[in-house]
Amino acid sequence: MKILDFSQSYFDLFEQPLRFEIDLKQIHENQQNLQTKFHPDRFVNASAEEKRLSVQQASWVNEAYQTLVNPVKRAHYMLEVSGQDMKNESETTSDVAFLMEQIALREQMEEVRDKQEPLEECDILVKHLKLRSKEMSDDFTSSFELGDFETAKLVSRKMQFVQRLSDQVMDLQFQLEDENS
Repeated sequence: MKILDFSQSYFDLFEQPLRFEIDLKQIHENQQNLQTKFHPDRFVNASAEEKRLSVQQASWVNEAYQTLVNPVKRAHYMLEVSGQDMKNESETTSDVAFLMEQIALREQMEEVRDKQEPLEECDILVKHLKLRSKEMSDDFTSSFELGDFETAKLVSRKMQFVQRLSDQVMDLQFQLEDENS
């Protein structure tokens, strides 16, 4: 049984350079290939040690995949790999304008159900959040590539806010669609 090198980065595992913009299609293909090699179902008749090792490796591949395909997790991981301490998840941003924008967007989301066309209002929010997410991805990329890790950390925290709000809007959208069907 081939054994993965757990000391390599997730980027190395998936044969990607250490950068924010990645080839998601290639990552998915590499993940499928790795799971084919290491999935525990392939080792049902193997020794207990080989079974344990296949579970560890398949789990590690899944963790790596989930990290790289999620922009916020990918940004945090890139900073960690670059020697930055990202353990304090409770850190927030002190950017008052950004926080005010987040409050306004939350209020807008809370008022969606009262609107004439709530699904259209959700679409407007989703488009705005996608645009903000793209802007922050660009900001993260430029900061990271310049080695300005403090700014990259600040941007990654903002990315968390936007992703959380995006997830909440998507949940709301699904609820509204269920109610309308």
